[in-house]
Amino acid sequence: MILTILLLTLVCSCATKKTTYLTINSKRIIIVENDSILRYTELIGCLGNSNTLNYKKENGLLKVSGIADTKKEGIFSLATDLYGAELKIETDSLIIKRTGEIFYKEQILKSKANQNFQDFYIILNDKKKKITKSNIKRILTNIDLENYDSVEMEKNNAQSEYGIDEKYKTLKLVRK
Repeated sequence: MILTILLLTLVCSCATKKTTYLTINSKRIIIVENDSILRYTELIGCLGNSNTLNYKKENGLLKVSGIADTKKEGIFSLATDLYGAELKIETDSLIIKRTGEIFYKEQILKSKANQNFQDFYIILNDKKKKITKSNIKRILTNIDLENYDSVEMEKNNAQSEYGIDEKYKTLKLVRK
């Protein structure tokens, strides 16, 4: 359900080339619809909240309509954070001045995720397989992971047993 809402929001914004900003954990999203309307979405567990707000652009800030510090009832706090807020516009992000929360452009988060990926090894049936960004989906979708437990091997044991360089993490998949 969450994934569906998130994908729908992102697909809609991508299809119309609207600027999309997300928090690091992608649970809070701001989409600049046009030069006076922004849409926000917040996800908590399997529940979601989405709404639109008016704003004005002044001196490098987005000034959102509404009365500041208006407490909205319920579990969703993004509305409270945005009402009457000033959002500082950076080249790659929006920052809610009142809370300091940063919403990064979608492309920035994707590139950060790609940069942070580290190759690793899995051991399955005493055979080592190197997992990279380019082969992770192909290899891991062909393994029925529900039938295995994963145990991280000590780096020196992985080196001595399988000849794996100690700079890599190694997960040994053991049948349940």
